[in-house]
Amino acid sequence: MADYLKTRKDRKGWFFQRSVPPDCRDVIGRATWIRKAGDTLTEAKRNAAVFLEESEQLIREARGQRLTDEQRLVSLLPVRKDIPEDMDAVDLVEQVTRVPMYLDDQGSINPRFDELHEIAQGVLRGTAKALTKPEELLTRATLLKDPSAGTAYEWSRYLTKLMEHSGREYIQQVTREDALAWRADELSRCQGSTVKTRLRLLSGLFGVAVEEGWVQSNPFEGLTTRVKTKQTKKEVVTLEEADQRWEKLPRHHQLLWHILRWSGAHASEVGGLRWEDIDLQEETIHFKSHETRPLKNAYRDRVIPIHSRLVPILKQEKLGEPFEGLIFPWAYNPKRGGRWCEAMHWNQIIGVSPKATRDWAATCLRSKDINESVIGRLFGHTPRTQTAVYGSVDLETMRKALNQMN
Repeated sequence: MADYLKTRKDRKGWFFQRSVPPDCRDVIGRATWIRKAGDTLTEAKRNAAVFLEESEQLIREARGQRLTDEQRLVSLLPVRKDIPEDMDAVDLVEQVTRVPMYLDDQGSINPRFDELHEIAQGVLRGTAKALTKPEELLTRATLLKDPSAGTAYEWSRYLTKLMEHSGREYIQQVTREDALAWRADELSRCQGSTVKTRLRLLSGLFGVAVEEGWVQSNPFEGLTTRVKTKQTKKEVVTLEEADQRWEKLPRHHQLLWHILRWSGAHASEVGGLRWEDIDLQEETIHFKSHETRPLKNAYRDRVIPIHSRLVPILKQEKLGEPFEGLIFPWAYNPKRGGRWCEAMHWNQIIGVSPKATRDWAATCLRSKDINESVIGRLFGHTPRTQTAVYGSVDLETMRKALNQMN
């Protein structure tokens, strides 16, 4: 849920709430904007985007920020009928922006003037549209799409790179040629699969711009179809082989390997474990949310037994000391939207990814004919139906099942 939309006690619907920056409060006359955005979340997201734009304008005015030449021209749209009939687009550009038509006495046309002249023509015809900065597109897309922190980070990162590469200031200025040039540059430095991911991210962003009527077409639409990815033959590593290779991992990765290997948990779940989540007396692990590592849903919050093979390893690590805090603080990456256990390069070192341990665990348990409700409880799966809730699976049943993994 976007930070700007809130529910209020004893009030129906959703409300747009935004703090006024401290340096603008004296001018604007308040500390917070609060407006009802709609009865449903869909309606609220749409209206919140409008309210956000209005509040941004008030902030700009309060700070006395100067408008660009493009913004000055577009701001005349509401009063275009008051523009003298004998004033053409050339006159409008010269009067509003002071940008000269010619670069020199030989009559060389100023390309900057050409850009503004096109906008001025749109203003006089009533067809010009307000120009959108990248930050505005990111804000609108976040409100409408409610992306994960990681996706929001990638949006911002690659949209910034695109605008720098193309030399554009506004979303409306980005052309198909700009998108093609950016793709070519990326392909010269990155693998095709990586470039495809980045193109999809940008296509999604510009898709929002199309939906909002800010641009007529998506410059990134269809650009991934001609990107070829190399088909590499991967080495198939068995569980037995991986068990012989884990010592090749960096020392601080090895405990992470053991917990993943004998629990079947997600890498992000294990990466965010704290010492206080492990109870060696009861031989249990409690996966629970905390501010640095929230869990995906309520079913991921669970207590599972510690595999008998893992107990001595954990005891050796703790050595009876009252440890507290994150076990693997190095696995957290705040710059990547708060992601865990990324870029550990296990594939290159031992031939498997952290996810492989979860797949192995599931395969092993099913081969032992363990009931799906037990597997679901151990792994934190979301029940497919309400009647399939795993609450009846007790700890000892899970312990017997888990210890069948070998």
